[in-house]
Amino acid sequence: MRQEKELILQELLKTIEDLIRFKTVDGNYDEFYASVEYIEKFFEGTGVFIQKHFFGKYPALFISTKETKTPEIMFQGHVDVVNGNPEQFIPKIEGDRLYGRGSVDMKGFDALALHLIRELALSGGDYDVGLMLTFDEEVGSENGASKMAELGYGGKKIFNGDGGYNFAVIHGEKGILKIKLEVSAKPGRHPYVWKGKNAFDLLIDDYRAISKLFPENGIATEDDNWHSTFSIYDVKIENDEFYPPKRAEAKMNIYFTDDLSVNQLLVKILSAAQYTRIKKITGSERVFLNPNDKCVVRLKEIMEQNFGREIIIRTENGSSDARYFTNAGAPIVIVKVVGEDFHGDNERLKIPYLLPLYDSMKEFVYQAVNKEKIFEGETH
Repeated sequence: MRQEKELILQELLKTIEDLIRFKTVDGNYDEFYASVEYIEKFFEGTGVFIQKHFFGKYPALFISTKETKTPEIMFQGHVDVVNGNPEQFIPKIEGDRLYGRGSVDMKGFDALALHLIRELALSGGDYDVGLMLTFDEEVGSENGASKMAELGYGGKKIFNGDGGYNFAVIHGEKGILKIKLEVSAKPGRHPYVWKGKNAFDLLIDDYRAISKLFPENGIATEDDNWHSTFSIYDVKIENDEFYPPKRAEAKMNIYFTDDLSVNQLLVKILSAAQYTRIKKITGSERVFLNPNDKCVVRLKEIMEQNFGREIIIRTENGSSDARYFTNAGAPIVIVKVVGEDFHGDNERLKIPYLLPLYDSMKEFVYQAVNKEKIFEGETH
C-alpha cells in the first residue's frame, strides 16, 4: 500500500511539473493549445468525454466520465497563470516543496483532478463526474467559465479548487460589482463659486453617499474579512483655466457579502447617488453555501481524516470562477492545495499534503455519487 501511494504521488508530481512548464500566461495562445493537447493525450484510451470550446482565442475543456454537461460532481479549475520570471516555469523540488508558477494557483489542483477523473474512468465504476478547465481566470473569466455557464455546463455539486486558505473548506466568497461614476457641471470661475457647480464636489458627494451603504468597510481585517468593502480608483477631472472641474469621473470596486444579487445592489447604489451617472463595468454574484450544509460538513470530516489535523470552515475575502454557477442552485465547496506565495516569486506547494487532498477528493466523490445518506437534505 505504501509503495502504491508513493507511485501515485510521483505520478501527480510529474503531471504538476509538466503543467508548470507550459507558460500559460495571457496572450500565449500557443501555450494554451499545447497544454490542451497534453490534457487530451493524458486521457487517451480512457473512454472519457472531452468537449472542447473556443471563445475567441481562449480554449475551454469539459472532461467527464459520462456524456453530459451537468454531472453529479463537477470539479473546476483554470490552467492560465499570472506572469512570472522565466525560471518559475521550470519546476523544482526542494525538500518537501514543489516550486513553480501555478503550483498553487492552480495547476496543483488541476493535476489532482485530472488524475482522479482518469482513475474513476478506468475503474469500471458508475461515476458521473466532470472537470471544467478554462484559460482566462486571471484576466476576468469573460471567455471561460462565464461562457461555459451560458452554454449550460455545471454540476449538481461543484468542487472548486481555487480557494484562498490552507487547511480550510470555503463556503462563501464575496460578490463583486465594479462601477464607473461620471458627472458634468457648469462651474463658476474660481472667485465666484456660487455661480456654478464643481463636478468634483458632486462626485465626492455621491461617493460618500454610496460609501454609507457599506458601513463595515473600516472593520475588515485579514482574520475577519467577511464584510462588504469598497475602494475608489482611476479618479480623473477635467477643467478649463481659471475654473473648477467641469467634469469628474472615478471607478469603484465593491466586494459585497450581502445576500443580494448584483442587480439588486446596483439599484441600491443608483438610489443613493444624486448627481453622477453610474455605469456598471462588471459584476459577479456572491458564492454562499450554508456552513452547516451536508457537503461542507462532510468534506471537512473527510479532509480531517485524511490530513490528520483540524480543517476549518470559513468564508473567503476574494472570488473565483465558482461565481458563475451560483444561480444554478448547486452547492459549491471550495478548497486549495496547501502552499505558499501564490502569484509571488516563490510560489510553492507542500508535497506532503497532495495525497491527503487527492484522497479527500476521491472519498467525496465515492460518498456523493453513491448517494450516501450524509449527502441527503442539503441546505443551500
